[in-house]
Amino acid sequence: FYALNGESLVTFTENEEKEQICGVLEKIREQNPGKRILLVLDKHGSHRCEHTRKRAHQLGIDLIFIPSGSPHLNPIEQVWKYLKWTMAPIVVESEAEFKELVQETFEKITKRVSFAKKWCEQFIDFQMLS
Repeated sequence: FYALNGESLVTFTENEEKEQICGVLEKIREQNPGKRILLVLDKHGSHRCEHTRKRAHQLGIDLIFIPSGSPHLNPIEQVWKYLKWTMAPIVVESEAEFKELVQETFEKITKRVSFAKKWCEQFIDFQMLS
């Protein structure tokens, strides 16, 4: 979860089933109490199913679904691209070391809003995020 005005979150799930996605939504809400959360998602089945949408509503999280084949509309895609590029030459010894590296790299690069600046200029008013 790439937060523009709150706390970003990196979490690892066993799968992308609706229950796992709802668990991630709960963690996002815990990290960002009282904040407006607008979450941009692709149209993966577990993202748009009724179960997930209902839980998001209960948590006060607004979901925006981007059209299929439109990763350029999702601000986190640039984060993933940079994260992969940054981590590609690094060799790790274990899964735990890999997860720690992902967490550290994600936190470092998401401190900059520049990844979403163009997206924000096109789709939202920064004044509304306050």
